[in-house]
Amino acid sequence: MATKDKSTKGENGTTTRFQNRLYRAEVGQTTAGSPILKLKATNPKGPFAQHRQLAAFIYELAADMERWSGDLRARWVISPDAMNGLVVVEITGDHEKALADEFVASVIAGNGLG
Repeated sequence: MATKDKSTKGENGTTTRFQNRLYRAEVGQTTAGSPILKLKATNPKGPFAQHRQLAAFIYELAADMERWSGDLRARWVISPDAMNGLVVVEITGDHEKALADEFVASVIAGNGLG
């Protein structure tokens, strides 16, 4: 779902950045302060804006996020809410908020959802 965007030359050679042209994310918070990704189709009238396509993307992204958070040994849970176009990072305490926010930012950047 990502397409090649630009190549950049850095210290370690050329790297290709990707930009997701199908979906974008808006970051919010629950009332308890947990990060929320609100996912929207970049073309609201296109085929990928349909509920089933959006739900498939949300579940795929949430599964990847759950695996990544496990690799970090994080004590939070990733909760997909396809009906509302959300992925919620449910943190267990305030001490995890900064790490969870950083994690969400890296997910957005890594998937070209900015």
